[in-house]
Amino acid sequence: MRGARACGSDRGSRSVKRLTLVRHAHAEARAEGGDFYRALSNHGRSEVIRTAAALGTGLPLPDLILASDARRTRETAQLLHESLKSVAAIETSKALYHASSSTLLERVQGTSNSITHLMLVGHNPGISDLALGFARQFERHADFGGFPTAGWCSVTFDTDDWSSISSPCDAVFG
Repeated sequence: MRGARACGSDRGSRSVKRLTLVRHAHAEARAEGGDFYRALSNHGRSEVIRTAAALGTGLPLPDLILASDARRTRETAQLLHESLKSVAAIETSKALYHASSSTLLERVQGTSNSITHLMLVGHNPGISDLALGFARQFERHADFGGFPTAGWCSVTFDTDDWSSISSPCDAVFG
């Protein structure tokens, strides 16, 4: 699904920022050590391959992949990186483990402006809540109900400054 307003060069602005949000793929039900250590299941690995195929069609590659440092999000980020043949760095952060949408947004807004396309791999409900906040700005996506495992959306902002992102000018939901 796509929803759009005029973005970037369509309006004569210098540049745009793109944020791609991805929920981690399906993980094993249990892990020694608890939730944080759950690995991707075989089904989850297949989900990542399908997500990468969708993301690789018509979207630019990310400049940076940021992920929670829980095992399942690290594995999702790494498989996306490999499947997309990305050269982006992968950064992980414990602060993103089950982070709220406001915490995720604060982290995104703190991204270096040298990054044009940021991919954020995280957990529900925070990652879906952040996507929902963006989806509500597009009538066509008002019924967005959240991400399944390996679900994603990519939103574009008509700005060259991450700290000023608020209303996207384009959105693609997969």
